[in-house]
Amino acid sequence: MSYIPYAIKGLRKALIAAMPLALLAGCDSEPQAIAQVIPSVKVLEVTVKSITPNEEFVGRTEATQDIQIKSKVRGNLLKTYFEEGSMVSKGDLLFEIDPEQYDAALKASKALVAQSTAAYDTSVRNFKRGEGLIEDNYISQADYDNLLSNKLQNAAALQSANAELDNAKLELGYTKIHAPFSGRIGRAEVFVGDLIIPDQTELVNLVKVEPMWVNFQLPEKVITNTKKAAKMDDQDITIEDLPVKLRFPNGSVFDEIGSIDFIDNRVDATTGTLAVRAKFDNTEHLVVPGLYVTAIIEAPSVQEVILIPQRAVQEDQQGRYVLTVDGNKVVKRKNVVLGKRYGIDWELEQGLEIGELVITEGLQKARVGAEVEYEMDTVQPFNENDS
Repeated sequence: MSYIPYAIKGLRKALIAAMPLALLAGCDSEPQAIAQVIPSVKVLEVTVKSITPNEEFVGRTEATQDIQIKSKVRGNLLKTYFEEGSMVSKGDLLFEIDPEQYDAALKASKALVAQSTAAYDTSVRNFKRGEGLIEDNYISQADYDNLLSNKLQNAAALQSANAELDNAKLELGYTKIHAPFSGRIGRAEVFVGDLIIPDQTELVNLVKVEPMWVNFQLPEKVITNTKKAAKMDDQDITIEDLPVKLRFPNGSVFDEIGSIDFIDNRVDATTGTLAVRAKFDNTEHLVVPGLYVTAIIEAPSVQEVILIPQRAVQEDQQGRYVLTVDGNKVVKRKNVVLGKRYGIDWELEQGLEIGELVITEGLQKARVGAEVEYEMDTVQPFNENDS
């Protein structure tokens, strides 16, 4: 006979008897309250800053001179004297075309001039003799007229020979092609031995890099605003007087300050803009033609504006807003109206008062109406040199 069934029954009875005691013990212990954690954020105080307002426009650089060099004479290319892509100075020898035929033409022209000079001198002497003879009636008027005509014809022939000589000298000189101005030379389009066709064969491109132009479109409202600002400040300032800065595609700002040297005479009716051109000295040749850049025109006077960090601004269906912390460390929402952007900051037009604390870090932890701990943000204020 097995004792296992009796043992199981005894264990079951013991468990049933122990359960009420365990339940009573559980009822005696109360759960521990979880301590509430107050989030920590960083804030910046709303302040006023003196800035020089500016407008930015997309522009494109253009060389003040950009030409394709061609030859004025025909012949085979004899030699190239420059290094492609290098800077050349005005008057530097670039190409030489075989001068053999032009040298021969020059010699022939010199011989023709000598021959014509001799003929002219003879005709002059004969005419002078004729003048003495006709006075004494030793020759007829017809003979005298022939002597005069011969002198005039030889004078014309000599003049023509001299013209041919000058032309031969020019053509021989054209066999050596020099840089018409200082600039950066491009890649040669011809090689030694190539037949050069005058005024057709493109030899090389040359661009002038000092100074450099920047072309951009200026909205008519900018012109109007500038005139209004100058009138309010009682200043005689025009668009041409405003300095122009340049920002490269990589975000760096050009060291030089440019000036506007051309404004078109009418506004484009389709775009409402005016074609404008600024000039930069470009002494270090950092600006190259065909580059897309940002032209920055600064206002003629300093203005006081309220700035808030761009990273503090949020947006939803109600519009743009920021979160602030009041004197009781409670988070509040403030809807804002923003103006222009300056570097990492927005210009505040409406919505905040000077001295309010705007949350810049920890926005995801802040809840409207909840309490937070805060510390002042150490972010650097807006610097106009970074714009």
